[in-house]
Amino acid sequence: MSKYSALTQLELDAIGFLEGFQVPSWNGPALPRPQGDDGLEEVIDTVGTLIARNQNLIQAKDGLSIEYTLRGITATAERFLYGSEDQVEGAALLRALLTYVEAFLSRLFPDRAHRDRIASAFSEFRGTLELRAARPFVKPHRSDSSPASSRADDYSAFTLETPDQFTIGWTTFQDLFRHGYPHVDDYVQALTDPEAATRQFWPMIRSTALPFDLFVLRKLTAATVADYRTNFGTGWLAEYDDLLGAANLYGIDMTVFSGLAPESLSDNTVRFTPNSMVLLTMDGKKNLTPIAVYVADPQDVNNAQTYTPASPAWIYALIAVKTSMTVYGIWLGHVYTQHLVTAAMIMTGVNTLPPTNIIYQLLAPQSNYIVAFDLVLLLAWSSLSPPTSISDTGKFLSLCNAFSARHDFFSTDPANLLATLSPDDFSDPAINNEAWNLYPNVQVAQKIWAMVASYVSAVVDAGYANDGAVTADKDLASWIGSASTIGNVAGLPKMNSKAALKAVVTSVLYRITYHGAGRLRNVGAPVPPFAPNYPPCLQSTTIPDPSTPLSTADLMKYLPNIGTLGSLITFYYIFAYNAPNVPLVPYKGPEDELFFDQSKYPAANQALIDFRTDILGFISSFQPDWVQTGQWPRNIEL
Repeated sequence: MSKYSALTQLELDAIGFLEGFQVPSWNGPALPRPQGDDGLEEVIDTVGTLIARNQNLIQAKDGLSIEYTLRGITATAERFLYGSEDQVEGAALLRALLTYVEAFLSRLFPDRAHRDRIASAFSEFRGTLELRAARPFVKPHRSDSSPASSRADDYSAFTLETPDQFTIGWTTFQDLFRHGYPHVDDYVQALTDPEAATRQFWPMIRSTALPFDLFVLRKLTAATVADYRTNFGTGWLAEYDDLLGAANLYGIDMTVFSGLAPESLSDNTVRFTPNSMVLLTMDGKKNLTPIAVYVADPQDVNNAQTYTPASPAWIYALIAVKTSMTVYGIWLGHVYTQHLVTAAMIMTGVNTLPPTNIIYQLLAPQSNYIVAFDLVLLLAWSSLSPPTSISDTGKFLSLCNAFSARHDFFSTDPANLLATLSPDDFSDPAINNEAWNLYPNVQVAQKIWAMVASYVSAVVDAGYANDGAVTADKDLASWIGSASTIGNVAGLPKMNSKAALKAVVTSVLYRITYHGAGRLRNVGAPVPPFAPNYPPCLQSTTIPDPSTPLSTADLMKYLPNIGTLGSLITFYYIFAYNAPNVPLVPYKGPEDELFFDQSKYPAANQALIDFRTDILGFISSFQPDWVQTGQWPRNIEL
């Protein structure tokens, strides 16, 4: 494997200079970069793979064949979302990616041989893009449609006209549209009926959008309610104190975006993420119901409103909360927790552990791609990121700085995220005897954690006879010491026991494994592509008066428009409709491609086989209608 070093502040500032944004002083976990010949090839391979992945979406985008009518124009979903020459537009985005990445690599790898290799590789990439753009495939349209005919036509600012039109993000490829269609009425009701919106709010969050890691619900106490009381201000009602005293008050705090400006786009639209809070109460049947919402401008705390179910603008309030949660989930629940922290641990592990070390043999095969991908994401943000208000790398790093200051290494492990909740409150024995059966996402996370923990425990037991053996392994001490200093990962324990080693390695490998579940079809669709379920932004910065009625037509102006939807659907499809570089379970079966020295660690190899077999069983039960055993990646690739 390549060796890695942390990007310096000067190198981060150079990224900002190249792309035209301010970079904060970075205080989070180290952001690795590959080194040497192997490191350069790692980045080049990543760029080539990203170009190929976009080409692999042709079938899925061709399946956006259902027709819609907007502003009197009738065309297919694909035509509205991507115009008549999607390959031309896609090539333009990738050209920008190549420009930024090539310029920065030339700074990282300044010697002549490396610069020649960079020039050659990127010249080849540009040739591929020019060939693709020169021969776009333009599909014929039905003669009874009013064609959106000109390449110059731009629908990006178009607002959808009715809630059911958000099916525009569902392709007919692999039956996604048919799979989602039975749910359309429910999804539409959440945009038109305040009672339905209230009733559906928590069930949606508790059972969908796994990759966002939205375990953000907290049971409130006298010690934790102060921020809610402050933000709700005069909107804080005596009944909330009664619920707090009865231990029936819960909250979700999404006020992490303070200071972050909306994105202003060239089509005169904006993408906005509000700060928000929601209070929920649990009834005797263990149903959680939202009862109050706070929405604020992250740049102006005085521009804030509070809403209750009696407010005419209540549906807006719930959508605002879901928007905050979606942006939190993408950038903090997913990228920060699963990418950045993991990459810092991998960087220091690869650099310090020798290949003969059993922990190296456990982690190294699942540590590929992440460092190079994360670097390319930082370099080519506008070409790769989903359409949120976090519109450049500087905003992202600012958001992560604030989050990192309040979260150490273990704080995002499932058990710690759920620490304020009682399993009894989220379990119904009338359903079955399983804990958390009223919170399905927790069940999934715990099953994945248990599989990873069992595997890691067996490997550690195979490599270390007792706590003294862990203490005596200076390479482990070097890894954790390096991760704590060079890696800037807070909260790591000393390597003086098997329990400490298992805790660290389980957390790292869980992040890698859990991340892979997001590639399964039932995780990525049909819920998120129906964009109001998890809006990536609001299209207006106006926070409406709670007492002023908001019609469905006015509400639609806040929801993702055509430009946002096109970017969002491409983002989701990249995960769903691309095969992994390397699957977690080898194509030839769990017994193939074993990681450990069989002469020394046969028990570790058996644990690996058992782990893979458990993953196969999980996929079969989680997605019985389509057992995608090859769709779960071994590494964090995207």
